[in-house]
Amino acid sequence: MSRKTIGAICLLALMSLGLLQACVEAHPSYEVLSLNMKPTKIATGETATIEVEVRNVNDETDMYIIPLMVNGVADSRKSVTLAPGATEQLSFVLTINHAGIYKISVGSKESTLTVQKPSPPDWRLSNLEINPTEVNIGENVVITAMIANVGGSQGSYTAELNIDGITNQAEKLIISAGADYMLVFKVSKGLPGTYNVALGDLTGQFSVKEPPSPLFDIPVAPPCPPSNGGSCGPGG
Repeated sequence: MSRKTIGAICLLALMSLGLLQACVEAHPSYEVLSLNMKPTKIATGETATIEVEVRNVNDETDMYIIPLMVNGVADSRKSVTLAPGATEQLSFVLTINHAGIYKISVGSKESTLTVQKPSPPDWRLSNLEINPTEVNIGENVVITAMIANVGGSQGSYTAELNIDGITNQAEKLIISAGADYMLVFKVSKGLPGTYNVALGDLTGQFSVKEPPSPLFDIPVAPPCPPSNGGSCGPGG
């Protein structure tokens, strides 16, 4: 190999080292002071919020592109411009659609996010009210109750109002996880008596009053006209 060739290789090597050093010196440097994630356990399709505080450790104002890493892969990025020594709070929102355990990191700070399959809907009935509890024939009784979905996913529920063991009315609902709904039914009866109400595992009753007995007029005999020693009335 000629001296010229060796010289050219050495020159290229020195130039490469210089460029590498220049890139290292020019690369902006930031420090992640804290990472807080809420919640740390979610169902698939739900979101977690990751808040981080970053600080510019350079002597000059710099713009940084801050990536949110999920299992070592950038999921999203935030840009921020900071003066020397300045700090700023950044917020990331993360949604994951597959169950598993994920390592969440920004800079040198990290946390663990657990993602689970959502639990099925779970129904809770409460606060059965019957108003009024005594009515006349044909008058309305208003029956209300609360239905809540305390499960982990949206579902369909059919509320059946039973009177004396027979379905009187039904309402089909679609309720999101964590939501509730007020059921309202109106009932009237044409016969007197006591009626048993059942809505799910809630029970109560109302009564329909007997109509008042009719009052009949009793005929009264007309007064006797004045007469001379006579009498009136039967046999008079």
